[in-house]
Amino acid sequence: MRIRGPMSFAAVLAGLSLAGLALAPFAALAVEEESRGAHPPVDQTAACLACHDGLEDALRAPVAHPPAREGECTSCHNPHVSRFDGLLKERPGPLCAACHEEIASELARPHVHAPAAEGRCVDCHEPHGGALRGLLVRPGRDLCSTCHEETRSWMERPVRHAPFAQGRCATCHERHGADHPRLARAPAGELCASCHKVDRAFRDAHRGYPVERTDCAQCHDPHSSDRPGLFRASLHAPFAEGECTACHALPGSAEPFRTRVAVEELCATCHEEQAAASRDLPFPHVPPGSPGCTACHNPHTAGGAALLREPQPGVCLACHDPGGSSSGRPGRHQTHSGLECTTCHAPHGAERPTLLVAGGVDLCATCHDPQHSVSHPMGETHRDPRNGTPMSCLSCHGIHDAPHPKYLMRSGDRDLCLACHSNLAGGTR
Repeated sequence: MRIRGPMSFAAVLAGLSLAGLALAPFAALAVEEESRGAHPPVDQTAACLACHDGLEDALRAPVAHPPAREGECTSCHNPHVSRFDGLLKERPGPLCAACHEEIASELARPHVHAPAAEGRCVDCHEPHGGALRGLLVRPGRDLCSTCHEETRSWMERPVRHAPFAQGRCATCHERHGADHPRLARAPAGELCASCHKVDRAFRDAHRGYPVERTDCAQCHDPHSSDRPGLFRASLHAPFAEGECTACHALPGSAEPFRTRVAVEELCATCHEEQAAASRDLPFPHVPPGSPGCTACHNPHTAGGAALLREPQPGVCLACHDPGGSSSGRPGRHQTHSGLECTTCHAPHGAERPTLLVAGGVDLCATCHDPQHSVSHPMGETHRDPRNGTPMSCLSCHGIHDAPHPKYLMRSGDRDLCLACHSNLAGGTR
């Protein structure tokens, strides 16, 4: 049957019935529908709760999501079919942003909270109703600690910053997106000065230096500490002794934070061995365009050994895989079996490229017995046919990551061997 021009649904069904198709029940339904006009109003809450009775408590909660409170279930859900879980009309992020337009500007900021960036709104918010303001699934710090597990150990320290101790993370951090690293609401000095009055007592405690212009977290842990004043665990000796002028100009000078000499020269006055490695070895570790030693080390205090600005992998990845692990994605360089980077790489300078502390098989053998040496030829007298270099562990294994178990660059079942022994593919020797 060929249809010309507009026809009603009932007329189409009637025509199909004449063609021998048993569609009378549908035709009758269509005629009835046309006769009564538009659908009658539906009590969406009652209709949905007929099956989804587990939502009753959420709908009775003190804080309700407006569409749920007003019985507009179809604002978010398609009642028949959807490409998205929960019969949502759209992916959760765009769906929520359709009403919460103010969030769009927050997500456009340089630093975005991972759940918000990935549209995982329900990780933090109840979709129908809850007991807490903002439909949060848990109170402040308890909610943050579900992802930021390290905060639980911070609570065990004896000295705690008041906002953190009280679970008021949002006092210092934005929830969705921020203009400053770590979702800070403002630059460190400005943020701290919003609560800590910069008066004479404040200046006396800081030896007269105008520290309100700087990053307070260089010296103080913003969450908790084992030390009074929220000082971090490791203190640089001049700082611990209050000898600021050992490194800096006088506090009343035009540039009070200027170091007395260039940073590398200043650090070398005490740390000559490390300075010599960076200065004299064939492969020095001096990040291009960086401020030298302070690219990796905090000159005042730090949470761990060697005054590193953060745990070792984070320090290294900041230059060697920017935007990798810090953004939540795995990145290109994974730490080998959980080892620290300095297990294999010299931190200041080395005799070998990529700052390796030893060469070839010798480096791997410090942890792994050279079990392949008895069965697979290795060394200068055996060359990789693909590139002509001496056979070594790296001929088959990656260092940081690889697509196959045991850091193999190809499948160990067959493909790995055939990469060099292509004559075996035909069954010949």
